[in-house]
This record gives sequence, structure tokens and C-alpha cells, in this order.
Amino acid sequence: MELHDLLTALLPYLSPSEQVVYLRLWHLARGSGSCTVRYQDLCRAAAVSRSTLKRALKTLAQKKLVIVIWHAKLASLFQIRERPLAPTGQIDLGFAQARLYDLFSEEDRSLFLSTKRSLSPAILKELEEEAGDPYALDLLIFRRYFGPDRQRKYADLMGSK
Repeated sequence: MELHDLLTALLPYLSPSEQVVYLRLWHLARGSGSCTVRYQDLCRAAAVSRSTLKRALKTLAQKKLVIVIWHAKLASLFQIRERPLAPTGQIDLGFAQARLYDLFSEEDRSLFLSTKRSLSPAILKELEEEAGDPYALDLLIFRRYFGPDRQRKYADLMGSK
């Protein structure tokens, strides 16, 4: 797998610490393959603590990306696997559709975001379940909490979905 493929098919599905450990091992193994390195040296190279390294390696092993053959007082053997974690089909990074509030005037956008942030977690969760997707959630919040004057102002946007 080339670096570009790795960046799009694998890294977005890993935590930052998992990303840095996997990339450091991938680099040491020159792609898929194996390498030997001591935990202490890997911690230093990845700029993570030993506990963070162990946690990241455990998760990477669960995702079948790394096999660790640990050796006490010697360098451990790491077998690096390349397999995409991205769902099959097109990758959706959430940028395909503009957020509803991006289409508002600056004043209305500020009011909308303040309103959304002021909702309690319980109400927000209830609205998320009712809406189903982020765009529909914003639409639902707009319709519930904004008066008829503002709703008329953006009537053309409300009919789009």
C-alpha cells in the first residue's frame, strides 16, 4: 500500500496515538513487513509514553494491523499488516454538503450556533435520534427554535431536504 492509500484508507480510523505508532512502525518496516525495535526506542521515536505505546499496540493488534512478538531485554519483533479499515465504497469525510448554518447570515449563524450549544445533552440526543443525520438535525433545530420571520427568510433552504 502506498502512503496516499494508507492516509485515506487506514489513518482516519485510528486515534492519534495509534496513527503515530503505526506510521513509525510502518516506516521502520518499509511498508508491510517486519521490524525489530525496543519499546523504549519506539516510545522515543513516536514521542509517546510507554503506557500510551502499550495501549496503541494493543488496539492495533486487535484491528489486525500489528503482530507483536515481545522479547524481554531484547528488541521486540513487529509484523506490520496493511489492510484498509475504511468501509467499502466511497469514503465520506463529511464535507460533501455544507452545514445549514453556513448558509445563514453572520448574525443568524451566530444565533443558531448559540442556540444549538445551549441545548442540554438529553435534548440534543433526542433531536439527533429524531433527525437521523447532521443536516436534518440542524434543520430540526432551526424549525423548532427559530421564529417565523427567520424561517421565512430562509424558506428556500428549508425545502432543499
